[in-house]
Amino acid sequence: MNRYIQIFLITNLVLGTFIVIFSTHWFSIWIGLELSTLAILPLLTSNQISRSNEATLKYFLVQAFSATLLLNGVLMNVWLTNNWNINLTNNPLPNFLILFSLITKLGLAPCHFWFPDVLSGLSFLNGLIISCWQKIAPLYLIITINSSFPNELILISGILSVLIGGWNGLNQTSIRKILAFSSISHLGWIISISFFNNNISLILFFLYIIITSLVFLLSYIMNTKSLSNLNNLTLSPNLIFLYIINILSLGGLPPLGGFINKIIPIYIFTNNFNYLFLLPFLIGSLLSLFFYLRIAFNTNLILFPQHSLSYLNWNTNFPSNFNYFISVLTSISLLSLILLPLFFSFI
Repeated sequence: MNRYIQIFLITNLVLGTFIVIFSTHWFSIWIGLELSTLAILPLLTSNQISRSNEATLKYFLVQAFSATLLLNGVLMNVWLTNNWNINLTNNPLPNFLILFSLITKLGLAPCHFWFPDVLSGLSFLNGLIISCWQKIAPLYLIITINSSFPNELILISGILSVLIGGWNGLNQTSIRKILAFSSISHLGWIISISFFNNNISLILFFLYIIITSLVFLLSYIMNTKSLSNLNNLTLSPNLIFLYIINILSLGGLPPLGGFINKIIPIYIFTNNFNYLFLLPFLIGSLLSLFFYLRIAFNTNLILFPQHSLSYLNWNTNFPSNFNYFISVLTSISLLSLILLPLFFSFI
C-alpha cells in the first residue's frame, strides 16, 4: 500500500475515535464510528496473509450490523426526546438497541463469536488495532452513558465475557485466538466495573491497552503464530523474558502491573458486598490464568540451554523500530503497581 494512502487511512482512523469522544451529538457519534470502521478496512487487507480478506469481510459485516442497530436505536431515541443530544430516554427499547450495538462492536458476550475468528485471520499489528484502538470509542460511550442503560444487562454481559473468555481459551493453540479470548475476558472485567465506578474503568482500560499492546508487538517480533512455534524460537533471551513477563502480567499475577486489573475490581465488589457476582469473575480469571501459564511455560523451556554443551544460535538482533516504544511500555507495565494507592483514591 502506498505510504501516503496509509497515513491518510490512519489519520481518519484516529479522527473517527476522537470525534466520538468529543461529541455530544448522536449523529456525529455515528459518523465517527463509521469513519473509523471504513478507514481500517483497507488497512486490514494491506498485509496479504492467509484469511485476511475473509477476516476483513467478517469484520465489515459485523460492524455494519451493529451500526444499523445503533442508528435505529438513536432514531427511536430522537423521536422520543425530540433532540439529538447524547441523552437516553426511559424507554427500554432504544436503550437496549444502543447497548446491544455497542456490545457487538466491543466483541463482548453474547456477541463475541466474530472476534476470535476475525483476529485469527489478521496480522498481529492489525489485531492490535482491533483489540485496543477500535474498542476505545464504544467502551467510552458505554462508560459515559451507562446510567441510562439497564445495569443488569451490563453486569450479565461482563460475567458471560469473563467466563466465556476463560473457558474457550483453554483448548486454543493459536496465539491470536488466545489473545482474542483474553481481550474478551479483560473487557468483561472493565465493563462490569463501570457499573460501580466510571473513573476506575477508564484506568483499567488504559492499563489493558498497555499490556495487550506489548504482547501483540512482542508476538509480532517473535512471529509466534501458535504454541508449537514457541519451541522453535531462536531470539534473544532478553526478548523471550520480556514476553514471559508480559504474558504473566496479562494473567494478573503480582507484583506485575496486570495485578491492578484484578485487585481493584475485587476490592470494589467486596466493598459493595457483591460476593455472589464476584464468584464467576474469580472462576473466569483462574481459567484464563491457565492458558497464560501454558504460554509462559512453553516459552520458558527455550529460555536457557539445558547444560553447557547445549548450543543455540541466539538471534540477538532486536528490531530498532520498537526499541524505545517497547521499553517505555514495559516500564509502565512493570512499575504501575507502585501507583496502586493512587488508584484507590478514585474509588
